[in-house]
Amino acid sequence: MDIWRKALAYLLCMAALLLLTGQAFGQRGEPQFNVPATIANVVERLQADLEAQGYEVTLGYPRLYPEDACAYTYAVLKNCLGNNPAAPYVLLDVPPWPEEFVDPAMDLALGPVAEGYQSFFRFDPREAIVVYGRLPPKAAYFGLQTYLFTREGTYSQISDPYLWLAAKYPYMLPTFFGQVPVNPERLMAFSSLSNSNNNVVIERQSSAAFGKERAFVITPDQYMDGAIRDALNRVSVPTEDIFTEPIPSTMKVGLDAGADDFLPLIRYAEPEDGGAPGTPSDVWRNNPPMVVLRVRDPRAERPPQPYGPPALEPRTAADESALSHDLLQLVTEVNQRWGQPCLLAGCSDRTMSFIDLQSKPIDLVGPLCTPIGMNCLADTQDTSYQGTVNLSLDRGEVYAVVGTLGTETGNATYVGLSVNDSLLLKGIDNISSNQLRGTALDYAGTVDNAEKFYVYYFARDCAEVQTLTGGHCFSIPETSIPVCRVPGSADCHYMKLIQREYIRLGTQRGPDSTAILQPLVIRFWRAKIYLPLVSRSE
Repeated sequence: MDIWRKALAYLLCMAALLLLTGQAFGQRGEPQFNVPATIANVVERLQADLEAQGYEVTLGYPRLYPEDACAYTYAVLKNCLGNNPAAPYVLLDVPPWPEEFVDPAMDLALGPVAEGYQSFFRFDPREAIVVYGRLPPKAAYFGLQTYLFTREGTYSQISDPYLWLAAKYPYMLPTFFGQVPVNPERLMAFSSLSNSNNNVVIERQSSAAFGKERAFVITPDQYMDGAIRDALNRVSVPTEDIFTEPIPSTMKVGLDAGADDFLPLIRYAEPEDGGAPGTPSDVWRNNPPMVVLRVRDPRAERPPQPYGPPALEPRTAADESALSHDLLQLVTEVNQRWGQPCLLAGCSDRTMSFIDLQSKPIDLVGPLCTPIGMNCLADTQDTSYQGTVNLSLDRGEVYAVVGTLGTETGNATYVGLSVNDSLLLKGIDNISSNQLRGTALDYAGTVDNAEKFYVYYFARDCAEVQTLTGGHCFSIPETSIPVCRVPGSADCHYMKLIQREYIRLGTQRGPDSTAILQPLVIRFWRAKIYLPLVSRSE
């Protein structure tokens, strides 16, 4: 109990300061806590109960992974993990077990943590991570999910995704296949294990999610799940408020250097209060009122009770194929407005579809990535992913993205269209469904179902094309994505666009991507210069 009493005393002394400063990322030293006394009381009694039964318990804490932490991540991993700028991650930092292998080269891969803590860890076969606390204010999405982060071994060069990328987009191979730079005996996986616990799952089981106190158990051992649940019940946490994420039997659990390591993440996106500095959602994100416990059974003679292999929930979608003609008509109308007519039918000379990243041949789905050693880039079954090739910004280009809007077709609770730096693999900014809604209504006189589409533009300087974009344009300065002075060179930064559609309405998972019309990207020119959409650099 000493460690918890120390943390509780620290909390009581520092609570006012923490609320004023909003600091959760912190520096080396003491971990930072921000939990009300009611939550602290539950956790203290839970720890006492578990320790009385002979379990080992250590205390962890949640920590925001802020945008500026990319500098640390890039220095270690040579990319920023394809972060979603609409939903900054909250990490769950825990102390290692005494005999657990900890790679010192990975120490700052996710930014500074408190001394003696780590963000990714190996699983003892008889342990559980327990998270208890208050969920954030109402938003479009909240989810907690664990990832296989790295794994010993290498990737398959004869798998369908590898061969397809090698043939069509070889420059994209390092994005999806690669070893850990500081430890090349391990590969980058960052793959989901199964289904997440999200706000819809929580609401369906416990009747409410946002702003409520809930408990989460992450474990490879069914026995530990039962033991933790019984202990939570004894400290007055009802069964309907407890949610388990099983670590499947396909994972290599253990504390040695050859075992898998894992990374649990919290995503929190599109809060109703807007998320501006000082709002309740911003305060929650920077100082989540949650406690993390690491619990294990020291009885080596007790055989663990592993779960089976992962079983993904089926996903459905409202079929958008009936809108395909309207989408092509909208593309034609947008081209006519720009006075840059198409040279080929369907404007295919400078129009390209986004790539569906979750269906064949890419199959960006954790349990499909893991067997072939593919980096799944923190995938989740709670959304669909569509992405572009690399897009140059430095020859006078203006890009129009034309697509269906999932919130209007019934396929999404919220949609994010994110701007990414291709070299850093970093999310720069996000255009939300609220910003996309209604942007195609100017074409309602010539395009059917215009309310179900969006038209949005991206350029270095939107002021130069204001009259043609109607203000629906996002500027990308050189400070966000640097100028590429030698197209095709290995150190060039390009723009990459990613569309995410979270949680199909009426379900608890993202839409089936095969039933969704992929967005189209059209390249225009400020000057009357013609270049094809696909070039050597892209």
